[in-house]
Amino acid sequence: IVRYGANSLSISMPGSIPLIHGAKANVKKGAWYKTLDISAGAPSVQMEIDKHEHAMRRRFLQPAFSERALKEAERLICVSARKLCQGLTSSQEEGQWSEPKNFNDWATYFGFDFVSNLGYGKSFGMLDNIDNRWIPGVLKSASIFLYYVGYLPFVDFVRPLMGTWVQDYIGGQAAADSLKYTNLANERLAERTELEQQRKMDDKDIGRKDTFHYLLNSKDSVTGKTFTTEQLQADSALIIAAGSDGVAVTLAACMFYLLNDPHAMKRLTEEIREIFLSVEEISNPKLGSLPYLHACLEETLRMSLPKPSSLPREVLKGGLLIDGYLIPQGINVGSPLYVIHHDPDMFPEPWVFRPERWISSSSTGVTPEDVSAAKAAYAPFLIGPMNCIGKNISYITLKLALAHLLLKHEVKLSGKTTGGGNEYDVDELRRKEGEHQMTDWILGFRDGPIVQTRVIGAGT
Repeated sequence: IVRYGANSLSISMPGSIPLIHGAKANVKKGAWYKTLDISAGAPSVQMEIDKHEHAMRRRFLQPAFSERALKEAERLICVSARKLCQGLTSSQEEGQWSEPKNFNDWATYFGFDFVSNLGYGKSFGMLDNIDNRWIPGVLKSASIFLYYVGYLPFVDFVRPLMGTWVQDYIGGQAAADSLKYTNLANERLAERTELEQQRKMDDKDIGRKDTFHYLLNSKDSVTGKTFTTEQLQADSALIIAAGSDGVAVTLAACMFYLLNDPHAMKRLTEEIREIFLSVEEISNPKLGSLPYLHACLEETLRMSLPKPSSLPREVLKGGLLIDGYLIPQGINVGSPLYVIHHDPDMFPEPWVFRPERWISSSSTGVTPEDVSAAKAAYAPFLIGPMNCIGKNISYITLKLALAHLLLKHEVKLSGKTTGGGNEYDVDELRRKEGEHQMTDWILGFRDGPIVQTRVIGAGT
């Protein structure tokens, strides 16, 4: 238990996760969450503090993440996955390796394109051209601004000014970028709202229903309430940021670990190529039956999860009992998942990328009990009623991207590994060369690896 603020505790015991984030946890989201969506004028579903309001909004979102919706989404994700492969191999001559490219950049373009397509029915097109590639940089800058503002001791005085003209003159470029990103999300929502209204007037079949189809047509069966414009704007900003960043972080980190572990890369590539003969075959349920592919993602999410620090909760009246300690009302508590995921008692040799730890096998000595113990201390998407609603779509997207890439392509590092720790770093904990490094500013800032690709069989 580490005290990192006047009234804030970081609790890294695995058993604290259900006590802080479970359905019956005696906590609520604290004041920190009020800041992140303030420019929209209302909280997004992820930042909603009121538990009943949050539950209602989750119900409205649920159809967009149903099994049927996920199946329909596979086709669109495959389009982005193929464009990712094309982008990585562009300028490639017959039988030759492509020019070096930063895999993280292309994973980011992929993340934004698939999310915008699923959310609004219209892609940002970052994999195709450079027109919208400014968005990730602006979003990163905005996240730094919002992260700092949320912890200001006088934030209650600053909050009403955010999203207004005053923000043009305070906070520097980061504040300006925060407003620019908000305006982008609002514009995309306005376009989608106009399209929905036009479709209703024309009585036109919309085909696949994107996320905002459900949000724009939602109504509570008991109260008759619908989403306000401000709530929709907040959700628009959330969908772009959270959906794209989580997938991009994980995809880049997974490629980093695979390229630094030839055994894992070989085993995963063989598994994919044994099941699929062509990219047209890549789909569920076959895709979901690849144990090593799933294990590679689990291990990546253990080591380099998109949100490594805690998402704090405020203890309610009556307090919270954790490991014999009574934590009083009003204290902020959180589970630092990066710390828990590297607990050697739960994960032996925690700094080693070992997908095998997620598969019970007599040949590796991993028992079903070992796997169960690991899962009990593992929560990259959190748990409970406020966990990440996009968990299933994230797994599907990551699997589709890796399967498309490794089925028909070879990937190798270009030069020295980029994105790992530096043995000369002044921070001792940043010296792990085998760990994909990230800085947590709400979003995950990362780099690399620099890769080269080629189509298998070309020129060989």
